[in-house]
Amino acid sequence: MKNLRFIILFTFFSAAGFGQCIATFRDINNYVYIFDGGESKYLEAMPLLSYKIGRAGIMAYVGQNGRLKVYYKGKTYPVTDATPNYYMTDNWFLYQNFNIIKVMYNEEFKTLENLFTPGTDSLYYSDSIIVWHNGLGELNAFYEGQTTLLERTDITRPKIGPNIFAYMDLSNNFKVFYGGTVQVLESYAPSSYAVNEDMLVYFDQYNNLKIYHDGIVDETSTPAPSEYRLGRDFFAYISSLKQLVVYYKGEETVLMDDHPLRWTVYKNMLVYTDKGNNFWAWYKGKKYWLERYLPMSYKVENDVCFYQDLDGRLKALYYGEQVEVSDQIVPSYNVFNEAVTYSLMPYETKVWCNKKTYTFK
Repeated sequence: MKNLRFIILFTFFSAAGFGQCIATFRDINNYVYIFDGGESKYLEAMPLLSYKIGRAGIMAYVGQNGRLKVYYKGKTYPVTDATPNYYMTDNWFLYQNFNIIKVMYNEEFKTLENLFTPGTDSLYYSDSIIVWHNGLGELNAFYEGQTTLLERTDITRPKIGPNIFAYMDLSNNFKVFYGGTVQVLESYAPSSYAVNEDMLVYFDQYNNLKIYHDGIVDETSTPAPSEYRLGRDFFAYISSLKQLVVYYKGEETVLMDDHPLRWTVYKNMLVYTDKGNNFWAWYKGKKYWLERYLPMSYKVENDVCFYQDLDGRLKALYYGEQVEVSDQIVPSYNVFNEAVTYSLMPYETKVWCNKKTYTFK
């Protein structure tokens, strides 16, 4: 465990701009390799039982021997000899092994709980917050290195976002944990609500929309929409006039005057298709007309939308820039945060990362 200390706070909190590209693949002998910073590195001789890759350049995995390991910057480190439940977010790597919950924080593994009861107690996690029940019936939250006791009784309808945890207490008060403190938003349970990043949307007792953002509640006269989805600092919904509307930085913008055929929201990205099968995207306040057709397939990440054109070639909206990933037909592809892996011929793997393509045989 001591060797892991070099995976310092930098790993989780200084990653900025474009994400680090980590991906995994297997060769003709089924050996497992990892793509890291333009190079492939041998990882294991046999296929992995499971793995999870974070955006900060770290990968946790369980090999055929059942041991949990961590890969970071070209080296592999053992974590436990058992096979615990483990989780990866943009900022956290944590695991639960029997009654113990640990998280990698500030250069070392920090024990959050010794009285967790698997199968009975609950564990919620996101990019910045970890919340759990323990065997004493306590609901605790870990945020910025500090553990806060939220409740000593049961809760209902919990939902967690990257920076927000919302729930109803035993008296049916609607509460939110944000910025390290608990706040009562309403003395009743809203009919519906959603959380993401610094934003929470819910509907009051008159069924009007309310938006909690950066610790402040914005009341509106907008009636509850039939459909709505929440991204990172934006809220998209279908209005009573069947329009696709996005709320961003305090302003509402109509993206479509008709109900989209399909629409997807994930983190910073909203992608949708109109009734003419035109393929659109909205990203950080700007609307993009990507194609005049519905792609064969598409996959959405934080700041990237990868998709196949009608010939099967791979394209992307990458941080607001339309780019070509492959000018050849791609039968299938895998997305690892901002990296894409695919094969054009047997026993060859191509990795696209930061607008560059690497080939491994």
